[in-house]
Amino acid sequence: MKRSEEKRSNRPGTVKRSDYEAGKSSDNREKILATALTLFTERGFSGTPTSLISKEAGVATGTLFFYFTTKEELIDTLYRHIKSEAAQVMCRDFGREKTAIAKLRRIGFNAIEWGIENPAKQKFMEQFAYSPFVSTNAHEEGMSHFLFLRDLVGDGISEGTIRNIDPDLLFCMMASSFSGLIARAYTEKDPARRKKIVNEGLDFIFNGMKT
Repeated sequence: MKRSEEKRSNRPGTVKRSDYEAGKSSDNREKILATALTLFTERGFSGTPTSLISKEAGVATGTLFFYFTTKEELIDTLYRHIKSEAAQVMCRDFGREKTAIAKLRRIGFNAIEWGIENPAKQKFMEQFAYSPFVSTNAHEEGMSHFLFLRDLVGDGISEGTIRNIDPDLLFCMMASSFSGLIARAYTEKDPARRKKIVNEGLDFIFNGMKT
């Protein structure tokens, strides 16, 4: 009897208990992060108790603390995750472009698309960009994903395709402009009109940076 049970449990398609539990564990963690994202952007950090996050996520409070020992650890994890995701999407296909400014425009286009498709994550990044509730380590790690943009600006200045002014200033102005363009494009529901707005906005940003 035991042998037949062992054979049955090893058949293809049979999910072992440990695999099921691992999947459930991962689902719970993702549900907590997704719920925290919604509540932090709607209610702020101080206005979002862990008990509410647990309740809205459909998990026990003890389950939340199993993954995140404090609310500060939870927001740090969320901040790191979103920054990393945004940076990865922004880099998509930019290596195909020839010049630094063309690469920056490709990155800008990717950033705008991501922000429009992920309004809660975009709002979270803006809301907690300089927040004291996010640790210094998390801030520094999050920003480390975007340091290559400063290098690209420097490359453009060296090429003579970007104005020779302070690279950090250009970087900050570019990031602020992206946020404004995302906010405007998000309100436009017509796809053709939205595409026109994005392209016009990118033209305005990068024409201002050109020599």
